[in-house]
Amino acid sequence: MSDTAQPAMAADPNVQLANAAEAFKAFTSDAPIERPRDDKGRFAPSEGEQDLDEPELESEGEAEDDVEQEADAEADDESQPEPVKMPTSWSKEDAELWETLPAEAQGKIAEREAQREQAVNQKFQEAANAKKATEAQLAEANANRDSYKQAIDEVLSLVSPVKPDPRAYGAGTGNYNREAYDLAMLEFEQQSTLVTQLRQQQQAIAAQQEEETARAYQAEIAAIEEVARPRFVADVPELTDPAKAPQVLSDIVQYAIEAGIPSSVFEADSLSAVTSAELHIAWKAREYDRIKSAQGKVRENPAPKPAQPAVKPGVTIPRSATKATAMRKASERLASEGSIEAGAAVWKNFL
Repeated sequence: MSDTAQPAMAADPNVQLANAAEAFKAFTSDAPIERPRDDKGRFAPSEGEQDLDEPELESEGEAEDDVEQEADAEADDESQPEPVKMPTSWSKEDAELWETLPAEAQGKIAEREAQREQAVNQKFQEAANAKKATEAQLAEANANRDSYKQAIDEVLSLVSPVKPDPRAYGAGTGNYNREAYDLAMLEFEQQSTLVTQLRQQQQAIAAQQEEETARAYQAEIAAIEEVARPRFVADVPELTDPAKAPQVLSDIVQYAIEAGIPSSVFEADSLSAVTSAELHIAWKAREYDRIKSAQGKVRENPAPKPAQPAVKPGVTIPRSATKATAMRKASERLASEGSIEAGAAVWKNFL
C-alpha cells in the first residue's frame, strides 16, 4: 500500500466498501489470513507500509494531546465557580447588571449581603428581646403601682375628714368642751394631711406610668428606626439629598392619604409616631402600583412579534453533517486498522 493509496481509500466510497468487504471476507473465510495482526486485531504493516506507521503514531500522539487538552478544558470549566443567585435586596432592574458580574464578585457580594441581613435580623431580635424585657419590667412595676393605687382608693373611701363644729362641743352654752374640740380638730387635720399625701402619691404614680409608657414607646420607635431607616434609605437614596428629600416624603404621604390613611396621622402632633418602616411600606406599595400600571399599558399596546428568519432551501441540516463526519472517521479508521470492527463501522454508517 503506497502513501497515495490511503487517502484514496478514505475518500472513495467504492474503495471503502471493498475494503470493508475484504475485512469481512477475511474474518468469515476458513482460509488463513494472509496478513498477520497485532494484539489489537489490526493488520501488521508490511515492509512497504513501514513508513505509514510513523504518521500514525504521530496522529495517535496528537489524539492523546487533544484528549489531554479537552480534559484540561473540562477541568477548567469545573474549576469555574457556579453563578450565584442575585440577593433579594437587589431589585429586578439590577438583574442585567448582576449577570454581567464575575462569579467571584457575585459570591462576595452575596456573602456581604447575607452578613448584612444576618446583622439586621440580629438587631431585630435584640430589639425584640429588649422590648420584651422592658415590657415585663414595666408590667411588673405597673402591677405594683396598680395595687398601691387600689389600696389608696380604699383608704380614701374610708377616710373622709370633716372639720369639727365648735357648737357640737358646747360652744356658746356655757358647757363648752374645749379639750374635746381640740382633739377633734387635731384628728381632722391629720386625716386631711393623709388624704392630701395619698392623692399626691396617686398623681405621682400616674405621672410615672405615663412617663415610663412614653419612654418605652420612644425606645420601641428608636429600635424600629435603627433597622428600618437604613433599608428605607437604601431603596430611596434621594432621602439623603436635602433638596430632594422633602418632595419625596411629600409624595409618599400623599399616596398614603389617597390610599385611605387618615390625614391626621401625618399632622405635626402625631407625625413623630410615623416610622420609616411605615413610610417604606407606603413607598413599596406606590412602586408596585406604578409597575402594574405600566404593565397594563404594555398589554394595551403589545409590541409586534419579531419576524422569523427565512429558511433557505438546500442548507445542510446538522444531522447530515453529523453522519458525514461519522462516515469519514470510520473510513479513516478502516484505512489505518483494517480490523473487522472498523469494517463493521463503515457498513453501519453506509447503511
